[in-house]
Amino acid sequence: MILIADDDKDLVDLLAMRCRHVGLGVETASDAMTALRKIDQIRPDLVILDVEMPAGNGLLVREMMAANEQLSQIPVIILTGKSDEDTIRRCHHYCAYYVAKCPDVWPRIEPLLNELLEQDCKMLPI
Repeated sequence: MILIADDDKDLVDLLAMRCRHVGLGVETASDAMTALRKIDQIRPDLVILDVEMPAGNGLLVREMMAANEQLSQIPVIILTGKSDEDTIRRCHHYCAYYVAKCPDVWPRIEPLLNELLEQDCKMLPI
């Protein structure tokens, strides 16, 4: 089970559809507080977080996860349009995988899903 948290509904729908197509269970959240609550409740195998969301920030969600022994081991992908040095540094500091948002995002996300979830997902065209 993975959790995708982003306020861009179209992007969430696209990623969720792709993940389900390769056999992954998906939960979604459109803001940081909902994401944090769902992470605590369902304990997903992986979390994809946007940085700038309503009711909080994806990097702060990752920081809170890192401070919780039970949640700190959940792999996190930060999927964001932010490319500043501070954002990238914070991703590395909290052991989150940084992925820049772009129109062709699936080929960037899928290999990480394969690696982090140890699944054999075949590459899908966008």
